[in-house]
Amino acid sequence: MSAPSQQPAMQATHWPAVLIAIFAGAAGAFCLGKVPAVLGLLRQELGLSLVEGGWIASAFNSLAIVLSLFMGLLLMRWNALQAGIIGLLLLLLGGAVALPAHGLTMMLSSRVIEGIGFLLVSVAMPGMIISLACNKDKHLALSLWAVNLPLGAAIGMLLTPALATMGGWRLAWLAGMVLQLLALLLLLACKPVFRQRNAQTLASTPPPAAPFAVLRQSAVWRYGLAFMLYTLMLWAVFVWLPTMLQARPDLNASHIALLSALAVVANIPGNLAGAWLLKRGMARDTLICCALGLMGFSGVLAYWPGLPADAAYLLCLLLAFCGGAVPPAALSSAHGLSQSPVQLAVLQGYFVQLANLGQLLGPLLLAALVAGSTDWSVARPLFLAGVVLAAVLFAIRPRSH
Repeated sequence: MSAPSQQPAMQATHWPAVLIAIFAGAAGAFCLGKVPAVLGLLRQELGLSLVEGGWIASAFNSLAIVLSLFMGLLLMRWNALQAGIIGLLLLLLGGAVALPAHGLTMMLSSRVIEGIGFLLVSVAMPGMIISLACNKDKHLALSLWAVNLPLGAAIGMLLTPALATMGGWRLAWLAGMVLQLLALLLLLACKPVFRQRNAQTLASTPPPAAPFAVLRQSAVWRYGLAFMLYTLMLWAVFVWLPTMLQARPDLNASHIALLSALAVVANIPGNLAGAWLLKRGMARDTLICCALGLMGFSGVLAYWPGLPADAAYLLCLLLAFCGGAVPPAALSSAHGLSQSPVQLAVLQGYFVQLANLGQLLGPLLLAALVAGSTDWSVARPLFLAGVVLAAVLFAIRPRSH
């Protein structure tokens, strides 16, 4: 399909504004990392049961699975910058609702408001990035957008426990709100340049196609399912890694939290490496298939019986690094597959939806395989299945995109 915009005399990419859009996404993703890092403290202080704590922790995933595909339709009313600003305002409102919380109702309400704000930022910022980038840089700029999620989540996981130790979980929430307020102010400062670039984009954009028509393409489903496989394997490791590390008597709680956060951080250089390989001309399908294959094999080896704990942890880092190439490859495909800003937002929502479905299924499937056993090696079939499914997914493609 044709690209969403073809500007004959497009100015050079406005990289500062592109980086601000990525920062806005990371400020929203901070909310993904902050709750798991202090969930025990929240349960203790607010008197929450294990199930109630699970509701708070899974609110983002549940909202994303239900709503993210339709969030892009809001760009029929707002432009990308307006939607991003409203999303950040909702994130700030959600954080403010949590500060006086003393029970489940207000905390869950806070997470729902934050979740909607996060989804709005997630589907809006790629459209802003497309408007700010010249034609030759659009794929690279969308590839770099993939860094926002692991970056924000890792900052949340690393900062929240330290801040909670200093001043309680509310201090950590305030820190996230400071990041979101800074992102909001920076986005507002981008208004003049976005208004100019967006006018250029709209002037050369073909008549809008049906928003959901973009989902009829086989490549869209292939990249979406690949994205789901990626998050399924990645979050199966992320969620259960702290539990695996607890079996080591030489590690205390702070060391376990740090090592778990470093596994998330390892995803970021993988994002950058994927963007670099795409820029160097590596085929998108080849990159995704290789990255998923290396993820799966790393997972199989990490859960190999009798493997030393240090080697298993390093293989988990390798899994996160190799998998990091998938998001830039999948997300950057949206530029060529969509025909309008609304289609681009719908496509981003579709990717977010399947990514969150993978995040939900991965830990559940691994838990079902282990089923209370202390022998983590029984989890190997999950990662082996990931390798097989990735191979099948790209072997049956009608043609390279």
